[in-house]
Amino acid sequence: MSWRSDLRERTRVIGRAGRTIGRGIRSGAERELHSIRALPQWVKETIACLFIFALVFGASHAHKGLALRVTDFARTAVTSDITFEEVKTFAMGLPGKLRDLASLDLKNFWSRAVTGTPTELAWPVSGEVTSYFGWRPNPESPGMSLHQGIDIAAPKGTKVATVLDGVVASVRESPQYGLVVEIDHGGGVSTIYGHLDTALIEENQKLNRGDHIGTVGDSGNATGSHLHFEVRKDGIEVDPMTLLPPLVKGP
Repeated sequence: MSWRSDLRERTRVIGRAGRTIGRGIRSGAERELHSIRALPQWVKETIACLFIFALVFGASHAHKGLALRVTDFARTAVTSDITFEEVKTFAMGLPGKLRDLASLDLKNFWSRAVTGTPTELAWPVSGEVTSYFGWRPNPESPGMSLHQGIDIAAPKGTKVATVLDGVVASVRESPQYGLVVEIDHGGGVSTIYGHLDTALIEENQKLNRGDHIGTVGDSGNATGSHLHFEVRKDGIEVDPMTLLPPLVKGP
């Protein structure tokens, strides 16, 4: 083999080796890049939780577009690959975002969802809540039944007040709730007052928040003297405890 042939062969060998090394370097770099871009599952789950967090607090009308910024970031993180650098950049801005949390209107979150405006009901009567909204054992048969309001214990004859301004929609007798008063507050919101002993108002009468509408009794299917109180939005029952103020009880 001439020296020229030998040189060409050595050049080919060195070239193949170089290409092999190059492929190895590129492959390693690609693996490294993939490891950076492929976030651990717990990171993606955390970001998904941020997405839910943003949706919930977005309903409370956060100022300065906080909910939108968090939602956009979370959507990008969940639907496409992002790098740790992008996560770090977002995290570095969290102190400012946390300051924005002070603008969230948590107190009126639920009332806005029900009434459309920040609203806090007055307690219709003072007393201990003996039965809450939700599923409970059926007292007369096996299984569970949905308690569509709350029960507030109070002595018979205690005056009951309307929780918001409104108009008396009906005064009626019910086999289950006895003497019942229903008040229309507008915007699809109504309240129900059951097991009354007496009614002090009549249908179509206009009322102001705190006006007395009747007295506590044990009419209908009641085991003792108490007020059954319901809140409805477009005919659907809503948990009154999400709209009533804590601790302070009284019309």
